[in-house]
Amino acid sequence: MKGLAQMKKISGFLLSVIVIAYAAALLYFNKTVSEGVIGSVKVCINVIIPSLFPFMVASGIIVSSDLYYKMSAPFSLVSRYVFRIRADLFSVFLISSVGGYPVGAKLLTNLYESGKIDRLTAEKMLGFCYMGGPAFFIGAAGMKIYGSTSTGMIIFASILISNTAAMFLCGLRSPVPPKETQKKQLNFTLDGFISSINSGGSGIAKICAAIIFLASALAVLEASGILDLCAGFISKLTHISPDVCKVFLRSILEISNISALPSDISFMPVVTALLSFGGLCVIIQVEGIIGGKLSTDNFLISRIVTMILSYFCCKILILVFDISNYTQVSSVNGELVHQNSPIPSLFLLIMTILLLSKNFIEKNKKI
Repeated sequence: MKGLAQMKKISGFLLSVIVIAYAAALLYFNKTVSEGVIGSVKVCINVIIPSLFPFMVASGIIVSSDLYYKMSAPFSLVSRYVFRIRADLFSVFLISSVGGYPVGAKLLTNLYESGKIDRLTAEKMLGFCYMGGPAFFIGAAGMKIYGSTSTGMIIFASILISNTAAMFLCGLRSPVPPKETQKKQLNFTLDGFISSINSGGSGIAKICAAIIFLASALAVLEASGILDLCAGFISKLTHISPDVCKVFLRSILEISNISALPSDISFMPVVTALLSFGGLCVIIQVEGIIGGKLSTDNFLISRIVTMILSYFCCKILILVFDISNYTQVSSVNGELVHQNSPIPSLFLLIMTILLLSKNFIEKNKKI
């Protein structure tokens, strides 16, 4: 007990030192941090909000209206007998595989909060209902790095196969769920729609907050030379270029940095593994969305397992499809940020704030 208490004391002291050093670095490298934060805000406005906010709202509507139940119906036998999960929950896996990293966590949290799924099932499914989606993999990895949609599809297939394998492994010791005898009717309501917008706004705010914070931390690591020092150390161990090692380190923190890698097929399995993990920023996003309602222990273990599976799956698919000739440099230049108009995104945020304010005022009146 004394040893454990001592460890907690030391870890608390070290954390305090890190926080103080980080705060001091924010002041010292103010200009660099400001540029990094501004860049992350642009990413949120031009990419994250337009692509993820509608999915967040849609996930809420899918749960509140019981649409998820209807979407899962064709996969009932596979869901129950192969993967040992309730027939009505298979659509959660499908949606999370195309919607973006945090969408699965959002769906499962909504289901748990509405009492349609128990805590244990939600925590188990959180481990494999997590994926970037084909559009992100083809754009950020396939086209941006290798100038080929085929490589992006192989990365997507590798991660999808790994997640499917994780779903199968998680269900091995579980009994076959009973067949649903009571059929649910679709229930679209205005309250459910408004609640989904509010919930989606809250979710997207947490995601953007995580992105902005990680951008500031990355700027500090970059400006202080810590990132270069770590990259140089890893380069000596692996005999990989320090610049490439630096991109890998940046990608571990924020996954979209993966697009800066050179078009070398030998790196593709590592790229796939990193995309399967999603990076620290996305992990923080998931933690923010579930808000402590679910444990992430199983989630983190599953991500490590699927990361390893994705690596070897990609190596196999590279050999099977013989893509060694897909090494052309992408003709797509510029940043990963799409120059979409920020006006629709700002309107969405304004609508969300107004709805949240309205609900808050009404609650206060009742009190």
